[in-house]
Amino acid sequence: MIALREAECCALAGTDCRPPALRRRASRPQLKRDPLGSTRDDKPRSTPTRVLATDILPRFPVVLLDMNGTFLFGGDRFGPNQDYASTYRALGGSRLATDVVQTIIQTCFDTLEVIYNDPTRSDSFPQVVDTLRALPAARGVPPADLALLERVIAQHELGRVPDDYAVSLQKLARSHVLGVIANLLSRKDPWLQEFYRAGVLDLFAVTVFSSDGSSVKPSRKLFDKAISALGVPRSDVVFVGDNLRCDIGGAAGAGLATVWIDRHGRGRAAHEPKPDVVVSDLRELLDN
Repeated sequence: MIALREAECCALAGTDCRPPALRRRASRPQLKRDPLGSTRDDKPRSTPTRVLATDILPRFPVVLLDMNGTFLFGGDRFGPNQDYASTYRALGGSRLATDVVQTIIQTCFDTLEVIYNDPTRSDSFPQVVDTLRALPAARGVPPADLALLERVIAQHELGRVPDDYAVSLQKLARSHVLGVIANLLSRKDPWLQEFYRAGVLDLFAVTVFSSDGSSVKPSRKLFDKAISALGVPRSDVVFVGDNLRCDIGGAAGAGLATVWIDRHGRGRAAHEPKPDVVVSDLRELLDN
C-alpha cells in the first residue's frame, strides 16, 4: 500500500518512482500467443519444449504468481480419510459429534468443488461460511461452532512455503516486481501469516486472493485487479501457475504472457489452454 501511495505522489509530481525493474523497460520482443483451443480432442497429450530463465524472465519486469502448487505446497487436505473432527477439537470445539463434523466439512468441500469447476460460476463463487449455513447437515449448529468449522476448512486448505522456495522468491524479487493471484476457499489471514513465517510477505507488491470477493480464476477480474494495483502495462507482465484452466487460461484471457508449471510432466491436451512457456518447477526459471 505504501508503494502505491508513493506512486500516486510521483504521478502528481511528474516523476517516475516505479521500482527499478519497471523502469528498465527496453525494446524487447514479445512472446507470441496462439489462440486457445475451442474443441475437445482426445489425441495423446504433447509436451511443449521447456525454456530456460534466460529466455523468458528478462522480457518481463513483473512476475505474477499462482500460489498452491507453485510456491506453496501440502494444502487442500480434503477427502474421506481426513480427520476433520480432530482438527475441530484441536481448535477448541466440543459440542458437535465426530460424524456430524465429518459430514459437514466434507459436504461443504464437495459443494464448493462442484461450483469451483463450473465455468459459469467464476464470478459467483460463495463464501465458506455461507455454504456451511446452507447445508442441511448444519441446520441448528450454533454460530460459534459454524465459525470453528470454517476454521477447520481453512486449516485443511492451508499449505506451507518450503524454505528453498522462499529463497527462490527472494532471489526473484531482487530483479523483478512480484505479485500473487491465488484462489482460496477460506479467508486469507492464515496464508498471510504463512507468508510472514516464510519471510516472503514483503516480497509481493500486490496480493489478490479470490476469497476477498466472489470471483475465482480463471475470471479476468482477479488479473485486472492486480494489474490495476501495480499500474503497469500488460506487456510487462508474465503469469506463472500450475493449473491450465485457472492460471494459464485466465491469464491469457487477461492479455498476459504465461508460464505453466507442468510438475508431473503430464503434457497438455489439444483442447486445453496453451501456455507460452512450460517448466517443471518455479525454481527452474531461476536456474542459470
